[in-house]
Amino acid sequence: MKTGIFGGAFNPVHNGHMALAEHYVDFLNLDRLIFVPTALPPHKANNDLIDGKYRIDMLNIAIDANKIYSVDDCEFHRNGKSYTVGTMKYFKDKFPDDKFYLIVGEDQYLHFDKWYKFDEILGYATVVTAARHRDKFDELCSFKQSNAFMKNSIVSDFDVTEVSS
Repeated sequence: MKTGIFGGAFNPVHNGHMALAEHYVDFLNLDRLIFVPTALPPHKANNDLIDGKYRIDMLNIAIDANKIYSVDDCEFHRNGKSYTVGTMKYFKDKFPDDKFYLIVGEDQYLHFDKWYKFDEILGYATVVTAARHRDKFDELCSFKQSNAFMKNSIVSDFDVTEVSS
């Protein structure tokens, strides 16, 4: 199966998140897309986050009856900060035969080489991103070309501002 992992704070989930999810299901021909809300991201202050239970509840409402979408709260069952490498290992253990696509925001994509054990993450999944604005698309493409570790990534020109406005 082709599985998308869409992590984020979802603080709160909004139409842009759902539009991206729909885009990636179509673009990558995914069999399933799993939303993974972050419990305690290493790069954000926890005091700005809506309580995790409410973010999970809002995600479940947002995905409603879509059979391809699901929510996994695996990051809430860990102690301390949660790193993507641990999340990807969890999914690889849970679905060992799946091909994974890790969906990240353009801001995170541009700093992916600074992520904890980013090279190990690339062993678990193909990293994908989307340009939020047309002017960012060229920057994302040039970053991809100048960094060998991103060679397997897919960059898609998808403008969330057009969808959500």
